Amino acid sequence: MIIIESKENSLFKNIKKLKERKNRSKEKKYIIEGFRLVEEGFKAGADIECLVIEEGNEQKANEFLKEYLTVSKIYLMKKSLFGQLIATENTQGVLAVVKMNDSTEEIKGDFYLLCDKVQDPGNLGTIIRTAHAAGVSGIILTKGTVDIYNDKTIRSTMGSVFYLPIIYDNDLSFLKKLKEDGFSLVTTSLQESKDFFQEDLRGKVILGVGNEGNGISDEIFAMADKKVKIPMPGGAESLNVAVASSIILFEKVRQGML
Repeated sequence: MIIIESKENSLFKNIKKLKERKNRSKEKKYIIEGFRLVEEGFKAGADIECLVIEEGNEQKANEFLKEYLTVSKIYLMKKSLFGQLIATENTQGVLAVVKMNDSTEEIKGDFYLLCDKVQDPGNLGTIIRTAHAAGVSGIILTKGTVDIYNDKTIRSTMGSVFYLPIIYDNDLSFLKKLKEDGFSLVTTSLQESKDFFQEDLRGKVILGVGNEGNGISDEIFAMADKKVKIPMPGGAESLNVAVASSIILFEKVRQGML
């Protein structure tokens, strides 16, 4: 096991750069922390480039990850250096560098979720976790959506990020192709009067949710085939976007079970 003790070490420098979005995007890599997330990454077959263990946590790492310790490069790192790479205050002493999988070539299915300029990392992470549970084929992110590889987003997914294709659709070409292939885009809006629960969601569907403050953008709204509203008999002004996503995703699931 290679021990990293200097801040001049190239691996340390390269991992530290991944704390910034621009470098994650450039290198197509991101950091995950903690035994549960790292283990989930291995289970899901994520492309884990290397594993870094904080000095003093070797026994714990062997206990939790022993079946995976032979399939990845492993490094031991001084506490003072390891602390500069993590985002959590109470570290478990393990992190991994994961290669992004942003290919859209093998994505198939008839059920997608579109997140349009969702800004809060916790919201996006919860949405991804819910979408995984609902069995979506993939998640489409428009330009202006928070970075999915933000550390808070990743933690909020509870490992679901490893199981779902994520499509960054900055020019909306993927969305347009799905519509050409017969998909129906259903968006929610507070301004609409049509009851969402009266809508037929069977078949090839894209469900769209929007920004926390402004909702679906005008561009996406104009592309929608169906525009609906989630009824709120209690009179609340609106729903949290992660809650709204849960409602529409599982209504699609419910209809598929009929």
